[in-house]
Amino acid sequence: MLTEILARSGFEAQIFDCEHGAYDYGTLMADVGACERGGGVPFVRVSGRDKIEVQRCLDLGARGLLFPQLASADEVRAAALMMDYAPTGTRGFNPFVRAAGYGAPKDADRLRPPAWFVPIIETVTAVAEIDQIVIHPRVDLVYIGVYDLSAQLGVPGDMGSPALARLIDLVIDACRAAGKPVGMMALSAESAAALIARGVQVLVHGVEAHRLLQAGQAILEPLRSLSLGNEFVKPR
Repeated sequence: MLTEILARSGFEAQIFDCEHGAYDYGTLMADVGACERGGGVPFVRVSGRDKIEVQRCLDLGARGLLFPQLASADEVRAAALMMDYAPTGTRGFNPFVRAAGYGAPKDADRLRPPAWFVPIIETVTAVAEIDQIVIHPRVDLVYIGVYDLSAQLGVPGDMGSPALARLIDLVIDACRAAGKPVGMMALSAESAAALIARGVQVLVHGVEAHRLLQAGQAILEPLRSLSLGNEFVKPR
């Protein structure tokens, strides 16, 4: 329900997190469908480079996959192979899955545009090889994982770190040179404007759990000075 509401509110896409989230394939399929019903585009952040997991997420109808913790251009190339059928890739072919319309010819998966391949650049070693990564023809978007990068630099969560800013600029510059879009998280309109000015073209507007927390706090904060009277007793 929350997924469908977020899609109907106007978010163009949603990312379902199988790395940090609690998804199994049943709940993931429900959210992919809910996102589509609301008019959104479903993406999945896979937990790693497991070929079967990647295949199943694509079979469920994900329109793009984000791959975390890629450490090198070789790992990016290996992950890219999992996105496509033979002869260009290693994805198993089944024409009877959800993405293929369960066998309906007009909905065949092979007639849909290829799902986006999105490496998450969140390791220092990947940044060192970013020029090789962005020229891979299968890379559709590069997403910068700033929180993991900050941890690798020894400044976890410090988004103002000059060392982190230098790595971000290296990735953005490489993407611009290769003609590849780059994405980052923006938690406010001000940070979104700043990222756009730096050359970021895709914005992730936060994590739904954090946004719900913020919404609850915003509702309660102006009410804290009010009194309900001495007769009200909180339940134990």
